[in-house]
Amino acid sequence: MTVQHHLPKTLRLATRPNTGDVDPGGAFTPDIWLVIASSVRLVRESLAATLRGRDGLVVCDAVDLSACGIAKITDAKPDVVLVDMGPINGAAAERLIKRIKGAHSRAKLVAFGLDEVDDRLFACAAAGFSGYVSSESAADQLHCALIDAVQGRLHCEPNIVAAVFNRLAGLLRQHQRPGSLPPLTSRESEILALVAQGCSNKEVARELAISSATVKNHMHIVLQKLRVSRRGQAVARWHGPG
Repeated sequence: MTVQHHLPKTLRLATRPNTGDVDPGGAFTPDIWLVIASSVRLVRESLAATLRGRDGLVVCDAVDLSACGIAKITDAKPDVVLVDMGPINGAAAERLIKRIKGAHSRAKLVAFGLDEVDDRLFACAAAGFSGYVSSESAADQLHCALIDAVQGRLHCEPNIVAAVFNRLAGLLRQHQRPGSLPPLTSRESEILALVAQGCSNKEVARELAISSATVKNHMHIVLQKLRVSRRGQAVARWHGPG
């Protein structure tokens, strides 16, 4: 028996009923519609059983990762898709993420089962996943992650946060490494040295006996080489370490 057999037919219709709660202030709070996607039947059935009946949450379907299963995500139009990333490896993870993202682009995506920090994590991050939950998380933590995703808060395990920031720091160091920037010509260095002294383009042109247009062209190239947008930033990077 599949999970779908346990779910009321009305929950699997493309047009959702206008259900929800009214908070103490009188505001309407709609239910969050959830689709669970996993290649492992036991996992998706267990997750559905765990989450069904939770306040503010409707498990509208639990699907496999076949083309047919992902098509059901399009039909359900969920608010959140909980994706079991545990069994997915390598390049298959990126392909799967693109397919699920394309099934219903407005749905928030939450990754389940990423217990190791690897390329799957960064593929999820690049796709804009809104939450990361390990397979060791309790039901309450999983419920909170789904609520957070819909409300615009990123739910993330501490080890995953650390891995993302370590990768970001490495990319920034690589981007800012002086050796990775194209060298300036002697003329460009002369112009930037005068700019560092506070000279305007006209003053630089007069000092070097060239036209203001030539100075402007050189400065444009300097900004591109140093990967900045302003003269002050160019001077700061030029005077940086190395």
